[in-house]
Amino acid sequence: MTNEAHNHQGRRQISELTVQDDELSGLIRRARRRAKLSQRDLAHHLGVSQSAVAKWETARTEPSARMLARILEVAGLHLVAVADDGTRVRPMNPVAARDAAHRRYPAHTFVWSEGWWAPEGAETTAWLGEILCRSADLALPRVRYSRSWQAPRPPTPADVMDHPTWAELVAEARDGWQPRRHTPTLIPAWALQDTKKSRNRRPGDHRRVA
Repeated sequence: MTNEAHNHQGRRQISELTVQDDELSGLIRRARRRAKLSQRDLAHHLGVSQSAVAKWETARTEPSARMLARILEVAGLHLVAVADDGTRVRPMNPVAARDAAHRRYPAHTFVWSEGWWAPEGAETTAWLGEILCRSADLALPRVRYSRSWQAPRPPTPADVMDHPTWAELVAEARDGWQPRRHTPTLIPAWALQDTKKSRNRRPGDHRRVA
């Protein structure tokens, strides 16, 4: 058997393992055998009843993903996600940028910085430059997200695989066009009113600067 055929067979077996109930129950039994534990011992270690372990091993019920990970850890095993080519797939960045309501951006989208934040409609006011300068001072970039990549630069491997952190979005904004500095003026409240509710920033963020 060639290496390619062997790898294909291994991937097929892994795929089957994820969908067959008897394979999952057998994996739990394998972990218990490796750890040399009885059902009662494993149940005590996990803080569950012995009947729960028995139901998992007979495929009458299934443990949660978190519980399965704990079962495998007892035997020195680990639950990981593996791509078709055998590479390990890691979770998305837990410290990736979040929007004004502290929500994560949709996982299936690209996220990038598009200059500095200004409320929708500010382009028609005389205070646009001051608003952009204020956003630059506060490190408030205009964040965009979409199913397709729409930034002027090509996406990097990091863009494809994950979402950027807030610091990375700020750095990207600073690398782009910068508003011209001038004598600070008071921005009227109506000029900061957003005609569309933004996931990015909110007009109230500007109140942190007098």
